[in-house]
Amino acid sequence: MSGTAVSVGLGVGLGLITSPYLAGLTRTVPDRGDNRWWRPTRPHVLTCVVTAVAAAGFGALAGAASGWAATLPALLALALLTAPLVPIDVHHHRIPDRLVYLAAGIGLGLLAVAAVIQHNGADLLRAVGAAALVAAMGLLAVVVAPRGLGLGDVKLAALLAGYLGWFGWHRVYEGILAGFLIGVVVALGLLLARRITRRTPFAFGPCLLLGAFLVLGLRS
Repeated sequence: MSGTAVSVGLGVGLGLITSPYLAGLTRTVPDRGDNRWWRPTRPHVLTCVVTAVAAAGFGALAGAASGWAATLPALLALALLTAPLVPIDVHHHRIPDRLVYLAAGIGLGLLAVAAVIQHNGADLLRAVGAAALVAAMGLLAVVVAPRGLGLGDVKLAALLAGYLGWFGWHRVYEGILAGFLIGVVVALGLLLARRITRRTPFAFGPCLLLGAFLVLGLRS
């Protein structure tokens, strides 16, 4: 069995094992008044299913992106910590800073360790630069078109750009573009099916996540 197959299996397994806990966070994390948000409460069954699918799917793609390498812990951490954002954004139309900042902090630390192990500080610097660039561009987009992206989307895009940037600038472009294209397709589909209107809030976070993980897993 190849190292990539093992890492993919590990990603799926960790996603499924941790999904009950992650699903519970979907009820506590969005509550700004809950100072003990890391202690989950019992979620709905559908939320458990959605979170499990997201965690296992993101975990598999994270494992495929890294293979059996020093970057695997960082990518698996990203997969697990962002999986709850899928149902959270769909239900609340919000991407809580709590999980995004936690994923950013843990990711930066684990990628720094990977850079030391692999002796490739240039990749780490490129990851930080990509995150900063996408954050700046996203903030500009929010100023120009306030009804477009939300600040939560910008922060999530910057987080994902950091991970994509580790693998090269072309991955940043592909991953962010893929997220936008998926968002456009899904939004148009919902509009044509008359499930939403032009004024209905749209959960863009899951599209950004899916686009980034697909590029990481299928293009690395």
